[in-house]
This record gives sequence, C-alpha cells and structure tokens, in this order.
Amino acid sequence: MKTGGWKHHLTMILSILIGNTLLAFGICAFVVPNGIMLGGSTGISLAIQHLLPEMRLSVISAIINGALFLLGLVFLGKKFAATSLLSTIIFPVILAVFETLPLGDLFQEGIVLSALACAVVFGLGIGMVVRAGGSTGGMDIPPIILQKFKGIPVGTSMMFFDSVVVLLQVAVSGLDGILCSLLVIVVMSATVNKALVSGEKKVQVMIFSPAYEQIRKALLEQVVVGVTLLNVETGYDGLDQKAVLSVVYARKYPEIRETALSIDPKAFIVTSDVTNVNGKGYTLHRYDGTPL
Repeated sequence: MKTGGWKHHLTMILSILIGNTLLAFGICAFVVPNGIMLGGSTGISLAIQHLLPEMRLSVISAIINGALFLLGLVFLGKKFAATSLLSTIIFPVILAVFETLPLGDLFQEGIVLSALACAVVFGLGIGMVVRAGGSTGGMDIPPIILQKFKGIPVGTSMMFFDSVVVLLQVAVSGLDGILCSLLVIVVMSATVNKALVSGEKKVQVMIFSPAYEQIRKALLEQVVVGVTLLNVETGYDGLDQKAVLSVVYARKYPEIRETALSIDPKAFIVTSDVTNVNGKGYTLHRYDGTPL
C-alpha cells in the first residue's frame, strides 16, 4: 500500500480513538453525575438502564450500537460499515473503563455549565471522527442514511432523533433537567455542523497535477466521487494540462487529499467552502439512483 494510504488510515484510527474517548469521557464526567438526559444511542441506553439498573451502561450501549451497525451495513454498504466498526467495538470498552473511575468529581460547577461542557466535548468528539472519514456508529447512522437517500442534513436529522430520545427518557425519568438536556442537543448539533463538515457543508476541491488522469480515475473508482476536468495552463512552464475539480461533502475531503497525494506527493490542492450546490448527487440523484 502506498504511503499516503497508510497515513490516511492511521489518521482515521487515531481520530476514531480520540473521538470515542471524548464521548465516553463526556458521559462519565458530565452526563451520569448530573442526570443529564442525552440523545443518541447513549440516551437510549440511559433510558434502558433506568428501567434495568442492574445492567451496566457499557453493556447496553454495546448491544444497541451493534444493532445500529447492522442497519448501517444493510443501507450504507460494507465500506461505510468498516468506518463505524471500530467505534462500535471500542466505545463500549472505553466507557466500561471510565465507569470505574471517579470522573464525576472532576467538574462540579453546576448542571448548566456541565451541560455546556458536555455539548462541546461531544461535538468535538463526533467532529474528529467524521471529519477523518469515520463514523461514531450508533445513532449517527440513521441521519447518514437519510442524508444519502433523502438529502436531509445530518445535523438537522440528528437533532430530531436526539429530541425524540430525550422525550423517551422524560417518560421514564420525569421532567427534571430537560432544559439542560435540550441545551446539550442544540449546542452539540451546532458544534457538529460547524466542526465536522457534515450536513449541508460541502467543499470544492481543485487538484493541479501532471498525473491528473490517474487522480481522476482514482477519485472516481476508489473514493467514489464525481469529478470534472478543467483545461489549465501552468504559470511557470506555460504547459497545457488539466485540473481535477470535485465538489463533495467535506467529510470526503481527507480521503480525496490522501488519494491525490499518494499518486503525486507534489500535487497542488486548493480547497474552499461551498455555500450551495445544485445538480446530480445533491439536488438530483446520480445515474445509479442514489445521492452522492
């Protein structure tokens, strides 16, 4: 395997490890000690644990994440499932370790500040994982399925699902702390959309390289994104060549960058934010009937 490929996979693994560590830390340091109602698969786990207090939170989380992993495998394919497999395995393990530590004693500044700290930690954790091209697994899988088939932003549907899960916890735990829980959902959703380049966030990537044909083929066949070739003239040598242009959901950018650099380490890559996109893969389906 080429060096760029190793770097990409190493970055993904480290980001998934750190991101899941932040999520597990947030649960044990802020959520459980303050009784904060949480969304996602962890929120479902907290609701179940309230009904079955003899079960450890990490065990319930492992069962739910395993079921959602199978859902992602069916609807999103083996490649996506591979990105969420590591999170599905390591998150319950890290959570089980943190459950044995007195993390609740580290931060005792009140439930409101704890809720804000929790939202930021969770947002950063999710952002690290997804920005590297991985998945936290769990309840981010249904939003990604909706984005793929219906074009609904990940952050938007994530906030909806989290709200439903919080209401489920209200049914078993009462109304105490619901405002702080909703604060966590709103702030975390905003942090996710801001930090991790998902939802409606897209980027335009332009790659300038003499190996443009190899890069074009690799992006189409390996990364599976649409590309356009633009006629350009190099400024220094005055040579005619082509630039590779691709507009993608920004979570794809790290993989595009590493793929291009693995082919041409000297490739010149320019990336910029995109406000809106119309056309196949975004507002229209691709030829195979699925969104980009």
